Amino acid sequence: MNTLTKEQTGTGYRSEIRDGAALLELARGWLKQGNPVVALELLKTAMDTPEADSDRATRAGILKETGRALMMQSDWSGSERNYVEAQRLFLDIEDFKGASECARNRANMCFQQGLYHNAEELCDQALGWASTAGNHELRATILNTLAAVKSATGDHRGALKSFKLCLADFQAAGNLIRQGYVLLNIGLAEIELHDFHSAVDSLNDALAIALSEKDLTLVEICYQQIARCYLEQKETVLARSVTETARKILPGLNSRALEVELSLIECRILRASGDFESAEHLLNDSYHKAVEHKLAALQADLLFEQGQLCRDTGTLDKAEAKFNAAAGLFRQLGVDKGFKDAIKAVELIKRRSDR
Repeated sequence: MNTLTKEQTGTGYRSEIRDGAALLELARGWLKQGNPVVALELLKTAMDTPEADSDRATRAGILKETGRALMMQSDWSGSERNYVEAQRLFLDIEDFKGASECARNRANMCFQQGLYHNAEELCDQALGWASTAGNHELRATILNTLAAVKSATGDHRGALKSFKLCLADFQAAGNLIRQGYVLLNIGLAEIELHDFHSAVDSLNDALAIALSEKDLTLVEICYQQIARCYLEQKETVLARSVTETARKILPGLNSRALEVELSLIECRILRASGDFESAEHLLNDSYHKAVEHKLAALQADLLFEQGQLCRDTGTLDKAEAKFNAAAGLFRQLGVDKGFKDAIKAVELIKRRSDR
């Protein structure tokens, strides 16, 4: 790989390389490292090279990566302009893969801004070009975005269908770890549809891949969600078995978040079985650990669970205080569902107290 040599200027650094294609590749390297600032400097220089003027493929690539860099900086309008122009050039030279990537990235950008209808239209457009290019991996990434859009709009059946198509494309592409994450998403969609039996099957398939690929993040999430499924079905013995299995590998995972998450699930199991005293002790201990390790999302979940426990034991004033604390933290974290659930719980307590 060529070494990037730069000379300092009044405003920063300028590459000494003058070949447009080489500058484009260097910029891609910086983007992979998460540094759009240097990448944009290189791309700006690349755009002024003879290669960018004479070769439409190079120019389209520079525009696409400029759109990507600006998207990383949340410059939505600047990113959109560059992606649209890059997409036009790719279509002119019949590079359907490049055009599809531009449309997919624009869809991702719309999704981040909450423009779900626009995102879905761009996904459909991108899918057509990816299919023309015969690129299964690219199709899979587009279908994954489309499924996320459908999930965000509450169309969980549509999301499930898209995730299953996405899985088939990743299987065709031979990308095993991405299959694992899509199986996780299929399981989550099935949970939303209250199809817990199917969700457990999907999550176990995802867990098998996670263990074979040694992806500890996926391992953690799968154990959490499998236990959740059993708990939703009132299968407390099976839920406890899952948490015990997870704890056996916990030292290898070395994850405080998973430890607290498993304790939260255990608290729910204890509350469901009527062992309120043990549930309260474990909840208090788990909350202190969440605070100590700065696990804010879990703090909110634990406060909500404490509220439910207090409600079940009849200490309504304390329950209301816990739910209000949970609502405040959920709002601070931007967890809309958690916030709404906590507020609804407070309102139910007030109605009960007014009777």
